[in-house]
Amino acid sequence: MLLAFDLDNTVVTRSHELPREIERAVWDARDAGHHVTVLTGRPLSSAHRFVHQLGVTPGPYSVNHGALVFGLQGEILRRKRMTVEHVRSILAPAVLPQGVPFACIVDDALFVNDPHDERWAWAHTANRRVERFEYERVGEADKIVFGSNGESEAMEARILAEHTLTVYRWGDGYLEITADEADKGTALALIAAQLGVAREDTVAFGDGTNDVSMLAWAGRAVSVGPYAPDEVRAVAQEHIDAPEELGVAQWLRRHALS
Repeated sequence: MLLAFDLDNTVVTRSHELPREIERAVWDARDAGHHVTVLTGRPLSSAHRFVHQLGVTPGPYSVNHGALVFGLQGEILRRKRMTVEHVRSILAPAVLPQGVPFACIVDDALFVNDPHDERWAWAHTANRRVERFEYERVGEADKIVFGSNGESEAMEARILAEHTLTVYRWGDGYLEITADEADKGTALALIAAQLGVAREDTVAFGDGTNDVSMLAWAGRAVSVGPYAPDEVRAVAQEHIDAPEELGVAQWLRRHALS
């Protein structure tokens, strides 16, 4: 069986900790002969700590949703970035509502319109460069993230009307854009193929909008925690408690370690 885990609010708590009981249960599942992978919206720098704790290094796993996928030996199986043209169009001053906060993310650097904006002082920016965005120096990008601003719905509609990209609009108003097919579902299919695991033998765990494609692809889908929206629960066959209540550990003890 291939066990595919999202990180935040699935195995990692809202205070950004991996409970020891979940970590131990994942290791026990691997020792019992199951494959383990991680698919996260986090970038490599902030995901690495948890990927290492779960014993998934050097791979396979994916970061930036499914934009960067590592294989068994740590080799890059897939890297998808938005083109220069995408970035220039999305962040063109003429089309951006005034005052909308944004971060253009390239590797471990965040290029933002306001480096002092507290919205970029989150856990995912740990050990990463935060610099002012300069439109004249635009290159390819892994992600663009717009801060909560009241314009996300209209911005999403405009972006999807003009580009074929992957877009996530979060309940707190954040809007996140990645390249086309840089999603967790296609990443999980790629990882399962490398491991030689059939789709029906794959179990995916997730709680967020960006997990829907992964949950829909997996042979068995498990939604996690009280904040999982209806669209996540709709594609899952079962629902478990949040990491604070050790939902994943309890599931593994019942279904993978019994």
